[in-house]
Amino acid sequence: MSSPQPRLKLGLGIFSLQSVPRHPDHHVRIYRNLIDDAQMAESLGFDSLWLSEHHFWFDGYCPADLAVAGSVLARTKTLRVGTAVLLLPLHSAAKVADDARTMSRLSGGRMALGVGLGYRDEEFDGFGLQRKERGRSMDRLLPRLVELCAQKGAPPVHISVAAASSVAADRAGRLGLPVFADSTMTADELNEMMARYSAAAAKAGVPEARDHILQRDVFVSDDPERDWDLLFPELRYMRRQYGGWSLPQTAGETDAEHVQRLESDIEAKLRNLIFGRPDHVAAELEKFHGLGFELIVCRSQYGNVPRELFHRAVSGLGRVREMVAS
Repeated sequence: MSSPQPRLKLGLGIFSLQSVPRHPDHHVRIYRNLIDDAQMAESLGFDSLWLSEHHFWFDGYCPADLAVAGSVLARTKTLRVGTAVLLLPLHSAAKVADDARTMSRLSGGRMALGVGLGYRDEEFDGFGLQRKERGRSMDRLLPRLVELCAQKGAPPVHISVAAASSVAADRAGRLGLPVFADSTMTADELNEMMARYSAAAAKAGVPEARDHILQRDVFVSDDPERDWDLLFPELRYMRRQYGGWSLPQTAGETDAEHVQRLESDIEAKLRNLIFGRPDHVAAELEKFHGLGFELIVCRSQYGNVPRELFHRAVSGLGRVREMVAS
């Protein structure tokens, strides 16, 4: 008889620590706010908090999520802290493993590594690397990272693989690592990806991981009409930024055509938002739990959402956490 599926756990993130044009702020304050947010998440019983990495962007998008993770771990006691996503092809597997194992020792095993490919030409150019080599680099670095993080003498470091495609699912499946599924994927896309994962694991002869992670845009509000007008511009800015990175203008495409393509992408991504009162959000998250995800990382910070609004949303998400955990 198969064991029952574990209760759904909720994480908070991803935090990118940007000073966006709509609401610019000093980065000292932004990083201090993160510590406050982490301690709030811990007090509300969240499983984990997750950070992200990008380089060479004008608003200071966090370029060193491992370093920030260490700061958060030092100021919390039970909260797991993860990178979602550390861009592994830009790093040394040995250095990442050394840092992660050290933070795992210091925190009692609360360090988690979510790793991914990266996709922006500017980042690979800035590090003197070729973007076209990123897949081969990942296939070389990831097994080495797993090996190094499993060395004796330190608490285990949980490793997951960022996945928004069948190729990434295959890569995770071959190693029996859990996926960290992208927030923009539909339920059908997630089902297809997880089937590919299972097939890859079976072909490689390795056990499937069960602790898969899903990221989702989630915003809890006790007054959706009031909060939507404040939330929408920040959410749209974030989706426009990611869309511009992942959908650059193509050869022969006019500016107007590119803008229209970006607008269509924004509309599609916004439909994935889970927004509303706690009972509605809890019901929607349980649907994804049924797809095989043990942890859902809820992103509720877009751009620089006003602090009061963000804290209301996180408090509401804390009520959701109690609902899905009961």
